[in-house]
Formats: sequence, C-alpha cells, structure tokens
Amino acid sequence: MPFDIARLMPAIEDLASYYASEVVPDLHACSEEAQKLFQASSQEMLQEASQKPALRVLAMPLEEPARNFSPSPPPPGYRVLASDGSSVDMDPHFPARYVLLHTALAGLAYTPPAYWTEHIPRLFFRRQELELAYPESVEPVEVEGPVVTTLRAYEELQALSEGVARVLQNPDERPILAMMDAVILWTHHGSGPGHDALREDYLRRSVELVRRFEERGVPLVSFTSMPRHREVVSTLLAMGCPEERKTACSDCHKPRPECLFLQGLQDRHLFSFLKEGERSALFRPIYRGDPTWRLPPGVGYDPQLVFFYLHTGPEVARVEMPYWVALSGLLPTVHAIVLDQCRPRRAETVGYPLALSLAHREAVLTTRDRQFIQWMVEEALARRGIYLPPSAKAEMKA
Repeated sequence: MPFDIARLMPAIEDLASYYASEVVPDLHACSEEAQKLFQASSQEMLQEASQKPALRVLAMPLEEPARNFSPSPPPPGYRVLASDGSSVDMDPHFPARYVLLHTALAGLAYTPPAYWTEHIPRLFFRRQELELAYPESVEPVEVEGPVVTTLRAYEELQALSEGVARVLQNPDERPILAMMDAVILWTHHGSGPGHDALREDYLRRSVELVRRFEERGVPLVSFTSMPRHREVVSTLLAMGCPEERKTACSDCHKPRPECLFLQGLQDRHLFSFLKEGERSALFRPIYRGDPTWRLPPGVGYDPQLVFFYLHTGPEVARVEMPYWVALSGLLPTVHAIVLDQCRPRRAETVGYPLALSLAHREAVLTTRDRQFIQWMVEEALARRGIYLPPSAKAEMKA
C-alpha cells in the first residue's frame, strides 16, 4: 500500500499554525531583546565573558562588537576558486566493497572573464584503503559513515590548496580568493581509540594545508548559509552566568530574565539587525579560555580561525577565515568579493556565492550517477567472470 500523504495533512497544518502563532512571534521578540543587550555590551565585557570556563564554545570579539562594517566596492577584476565534494558510501547490500570521493573545483575570473572546472574522483577499494590502521588502536577504522565525511572534507581542502598553487603559476595582479562551504578545520565525529587517532591525524594534515594558504598570501574563507552557530549568543549568556553553572542552562532552575530570551536564539538571529551588505565584528571561537582547543597537541602552527556574520540580502551568513587575512589588510577585499558573489545578477541563487554554486553543481552525484557507477562495477567484474549479485533485500527495493 503506498504512503497516504493525505493522512499527514492535519499534522502539517498543525505545524504551520504552531510556527505562525508561537515560534515566529517569539523569535522576533527575543531577537530584539538580544540585540539591545548585545549593542549595550562593550568589547571588554564580552572578552571577559568569553574567558569563562563554560561548557559551550564562546566568542572573543576582536573588534568593537556593536559596530557594523559597510562593504567596499569590489575590485574591478578578481579571481575565485571554490571546492565542493560528494561521496558514495559503502553499500552493505552490494558484495563489492568500495567508497567513492568526488571533489570538484570551479574557478571564476573577471576582467577579463574566465571559467574553468576540474574533477577529482578517488575510488577506495583495497583492504588497506577501507580499513585505516593506527598504532593507538587495536582494531582498524572502517571507512564508512563519519569517516567518509571526514575524508571528503579533507579532500575538498586539499583540492582547493592544490588548485590555488596551479593558478598562482600564472602571474596576475588580480586578487584571488579561495572558498569552501565546509568548516575549515573539520572535526571528525567518530568515537573510540581509532577514531580519536584519525581525528588528530586529519586535523594535523588540515592545519598544514591551511598554513600553505598563508605562505602563498591567498585568503581562504568558509561560507555557511543559514548557520546554526551560537558562540556569540552563548557569550551573552555567559556574561551574567555564575561560573559554577558554566552556562549549563538545562540544569539551571533559576534562569535570569535575559537567559529566557537568549536560550532559543542562534547567532544569525542576533545579527539580523545588520543592513544588507554589512558585516559584523570579527570574533574568535574560544573554549574554556583556550582559543587553540581544536588543535592537536604539539602542532606548531595556529591558523587562528576567526569569523564574522554577513547580511547577504536574503539571509545572514557566517564567514570564517584565518586571522592573518585581517592582519594583512585583506579583510575589506574579502568582504567585498564574497558580497559581490552573492548579489543579484551575479549569483545563481541570490545570497549564495556563485563560485560555490558552480562547485556544488560540478561535484554533486545524482541517484542516476550512483546507480550507473554500481552498474559499471558489476559489468567490469562480469567481464572477468565474477558475478556478485546484490542482496535479496536490495533486489526487493529495486
């Protein structure tokens, strides 16, 4: 019997009514109160709060927090290189074990105009490729689930680094910007000794790749659409929270009035007061007073990742970069190029950078692509006299 979508309609109507009557009005009211609190808080107050031993990641302001920064005109000619990736994870119902990582680069240049793409597929199928061994772990780590996600994030950063190196082989006075839509230092989410070792290994590799951008003088930014981060909101919560509570709001039985309107907010709600094109102050994430908490022990280079919020028109996005970009005086150029990539008649989707849109389009693997890849594997095996039919459950779903 097919799914009866009509039976779901009453619940969908209830959902819409709930949002219209409770969620949206409450969100607007809480955002206004939070913005008043934020704009009344000095840089020194937020810096002090960010040092607290809270259970949440906080944000240390590096500029006056209540100030809005207007964009400069974009350079008449510039270059952007963006990366994105997709993957085919292990199929438990297909006997031949493999994982595919597909990374795409999209390059744009203006005055004179140019566009180029590059595709980088990697197929993992050997035992040593699908089972990563680390001295710290008795059992190998299977390349599936969160491990595939971590490898994909690293491949995107590596492809972007190598792409920038090739672009720089052609001398050009136009500024260049490297963009990605994943966090710059991806944190692996698996658990266990092997996963811990993998997390540290790939963080070290990623830090080395980020260092190369600074050596080449090319700004690297991460753009997040509709971000769910709460570092700045959490810092406002920490300002009046007793240190023994550590902003553990779920365990607090006597919340302060400001806690009640801050708890349900995200940073993008807080910065909705920005005018179109404006960016917020720079902030650096900090955890329990340590801004380097994400780095593995003994790493000599600290990229000092910072972020700001940008009103792109349709939404408030989050832009992350290494701090050297700001210290080198390149922040106005980065602000202008990112905004220019998001503007109408430039972007495919207004509010989202064109270069990232093109990289995503090149990287995505459709359902048809995935089916075709499996058919090619089956056909290649069959030509060698090997027939590996999928499981009975997979046949049932076909």
